[in-house]
Amino acid sequence: MRRNPWFPILATAALAAAGCSDSNGPGEVVKPPEELTILRLAATSPPVWNPEVTFWAYADRDGEARIWFEDPEGNAGEEYLRFRVASGALLTYPDGTPFGPQDSVEITIRVVDPALLLFEFEPAGLRFSPAEPAELELEYAEADDDLDDDGDVDGEDEALEGEIYVWRQRSAGDPFERLVTLRFEDLDELEADIPGFSRFAIAY
Repeated sequence: MRRNPWFPILATAALAAAGCSDSNGPGEVVKPPEELTILRLAATSPPVWNPEVTFWAYADRDGEARIWFEDPEGNAGEEYLRFRVASGALLTYPDGTPFGPQDSVEITIRVVDPALLLFEFEPAGLRFSPAEPAELELEYAEADDDLDDDGDVDGEDEALEGEIYVWRQRSAGDPFERLVTLRFEDLDELEADIPGFSRFAIAY
């Protein structure tokens, strides 16, 4: 999140170095969509360079996909999203069939709304191993600093940054469940382990 020069540092040096994490387990905090505030991109943020990306994840090797913002020359610029699937992470297909050691699956990630930090992952129902979950890394440096949308940036927005997490929505219209989230406020970055698909948001 782009801060004004006067904007206070939100964490101690030790927490900034190690990151702040959520002590609640996945699914312990749930909100209906109408009660969740999803962060918005600032009006001055660059467009997303690749709002949809597709890649193959394999049971026996590491793989990853990234979404980027566009730089001034129209190329890939600052990173927006990184999704990693390590060897051994794939557990079951959407129909519940386990992955074999040589199996693979095509994964698609898309930005749901160009104004919101909300992403959709397919195929819905794909599951990852609890022992080796997939990893999602989201950058929010381009988010609007006015988190509470009251027309100014003040201490209330500062406090709200400490309340943002990665949230999962299994299907459109379902409640959102808060995932255990590692927050690096000095890097404007959130990280979370992903048990399965399909929608994820940065929200409070």
